[in-house]
Amino acid sequence: MTIRHTRPIGQPTRGKTALNRLRQIDTYIALAWSSVLTNGQPLIVDVGYGTQAWTALEMFERWLPLNRNLNLLGVEIDPARVLAAQVYAQPPTIEFKLGGFNLLNILIMSNVRLIRAYNVLRQYKEEDVSAALNTMADSLAIGGLLIEGTSNPTGRLVVFDIYRKTQYKMLVHQELVFGTNFREGLTPVDFQAVLPKRLIHHAHDQAPAAFFDAWQRSLTVAKSAGKIGLRQQWIFAAYHLRERFGYSIDLRKRILRRGYLVLRSPLYP
Repeated sequence: MTIRHTRPIGQPTRGKTALNRLRQIDTYIALAWSSVLTNGQPLIVDVGYGTQAWTALEMFERWLPLNRNLNLLGVEIDPARVLAAQVYAQPPTIEFKLGGFNLLNILIMSNVRLIRAYNVLRQYKEEDVSAALNTMADSLAIGGLLIEGTSNPTGRLVVFDIYRKTQYKMLVHQELVFGTNFREGLTPVDFQAVLPKRLIHHAHDQAPAAFFDAWQRSLTVAKSAGKIGLRQQWIFAAYHLRERFGYSIDLRKRILRRGYLVLRSPLYP
């Protein structure tokens, strides 16, 4: 028998997310997964939006052009944060509620189209991650997405997992996405500090280490081939990773040029 928790599951985050820090995540979804949000009246949920409501509101504003019937629910486990966010509420379109990973406690049914839980699980123990993801996924509609990941403080570097709810009600990993804004030079190892929680302690294990090594080699080849700009090197390395090393990389130009390297592998169970 499933035990239904009546109290929010989770713990408060630091909550200090700068304006536009999560822009790259929201932009990627609009580029690559817009079909999830374009039909009907989709409900999107921002779990652990922080001391200020702006990350949830920014997400809503960025995706609103995809569907003018979009609905937003911001969820926080800290009552003071929920109270502070009420000034921005516009029920039923924009709401902020007290809650945790067990979203079904505050929802009528499993009808959420997309959940973003960003910079939240990094403070948890690795062994708690799977349960948190699956508990949140209980509220997803079939075909819905769950986004979990981490960024550096400015949002210049992001890494996130995308999961999808299957018709068999299972949460299946779809992509591991690396993103940058090209404002500074970088090396693949720079991303290791912002890997999703499930992966961050395994960056030096065989499969992740091999990927980062292959990526670095691909960038070295790009430079030796005369690719000068950061964007040129990024695109060249993506093709090299796929063609030379066999990684399943999304090679769509609109994805690569915007600074996303999309790997269709979790790299680690």
